[in-house]
Amino acid sequence: MNEFITGDGTHLPVKVRISTRAKRLRLSLSFTGELEVVVPRQLSKKMGAPGPIQDFLEQHRPWIERAARRSQPQRETYRESKAAGLPTHLEFPICDELWLVEYRQTQAQGVTAKSDGLRRIQGTRKVFSLRISGAILNEDLCRRVLIRFVTQRAKQTIPGFAWEICRELNVRPASIAVNNRKSAWGVCTRSGDIRIDRRVMFLPRDLARQIVLHEVAHLKHLNHSQRFYDELLSYEGSTKEAEKAVKSAVRYVPAWFISGYNQGEAC
Repeated sequence: MNEFITGDGTHLPVKVRISTRAKRLRLSLSFTGELEVVVPRQLSKKMGAPGPIQDFLEQHRPWIERAARRSQPQRETYRESKAAGLPTHLEFPICDELWLVEYRQTQAQGVTAKSDGLRRIQGTRKVFSLRISGAILNEDLCRRVLIRFVTQRAKQTIPGFAWEICRELNVRPASIAVNNRKSAWGVCTRSGDIRIDRRVMFLPRDLARQIVLHEVAHLKHLNHSQRFYDELLSYEGSTKEAEKAVKSAVRYVPAWFISGYNQGEAC
């Protein structure tokens, strides 16, 4: 089975993945519109044929159609961003930076990124120039270099942003670092370590703050109980609206950066 068709005619590609860790059948819908069915290895022979997979999806049709309606704006944003190809600029709201990207073809077989420094200041925003040089016709190489650059800026920026919020609240995590979670904006460990995903670089500042506040609240409550949400909403700037907006914040992350991610809704 290659796709699932909803009642309104939306075509969703279907991917089946065999997992040695999964204990039961799982279903998720990514922001790109791909339905993934995770099959435990012990069930792989039984579920390997299209028929059982089709039956499983039909059983979950109401959920799939609700999830597809909710994620439609994200899918449209992703398609538009992907069609635009490589970026002409990078905007990082949490540090109020705009990087103008210039591509230069050279004889080099690889691709490198180099900052040409600060160009100007527009109000509070600093505008920089980033030169991508080398085999720039190779989009995959360019994309890898750009992702490395964003990751570097994330490691230089996000921890300081998060520590500033922690100081406001008079809390002190064991550590704050940047990671590549793929399926979550952040995580707080039992030992009090906070990890924030590098994609937060692309988010509006208020949503980035909400993500940090969410993980700070987990320092007191490692669950999503009512006490956790009472704690979270007691912080200045934290609102139910912002918490809800975080769930669809992937729309702010450009497609060239997140093509390897599979963030979306899970059943």
